[in-house]
Amino acid sequence: MNKITIYSTENPMPRESFEQLFKIIEYSFPKDERRSFNEHFNEFQKPRFRSLVQEENGNIEGLMNYWQLDGFIYLEHFAIAKELRGHGLGSELMEKLCKITKCPIILEVEPPETSDAAVHRIGFYKRLGFHLNEYEYYQPPYHNGEKPVRLMIMSRPSPLSKTLFAEIKHILYRDAYETDENFM
Repeated sequence: MNKITIYSTENPMPRESFEQLFKIIEYSFPKDERRSFNEHFNEFQKPRFRSLVQEENGNIEGLMNYWQLDGFIYLEHFAIAKELRGHGLGSELMEKLCKITKCPIILEVEPPETSDAAVHRIGFYKRLGFHLNEYEYYQPPYHNGEKPVRLMIMSRPSPLSKTLFAEIKHILYRDAYETDENFM
């Protein structure tokens, strides 16, 4: 039976479950778009960080790591176990997150011109009600010595005005990345 759990400072994730979760993140995201094992494990000590996880018989099937920020949810990582992709689990998890949080949701994607996978991913999010915002955006580097990553912001339920985009970017940099806009 599938079980949904939200892990946070109030409901810590067991180390064994985190190891499974991190393996999925590791093969789902390039190194420059994820934190190290220890840095990510330490996110669970931050009061605004959450991880919505779907498990069956102790095996993680999908995850949504997100931040409850000022007026919106920032979905930092969203991934489904390799063997379960393409069967609707991602859409189901997104609907569960939307019902639980009832807030606007922001996420980062690679620009469509970077790969066919990026085009496919953007299409997936658009089918779920997200809008691609055309404003310039760079993800701050997760690791010392690395360069910022050019990404784009998608938002649900509506597109962002230029002013709201600037506010959201400022909050993301300050609260989720713990940096300011001068990292470039």
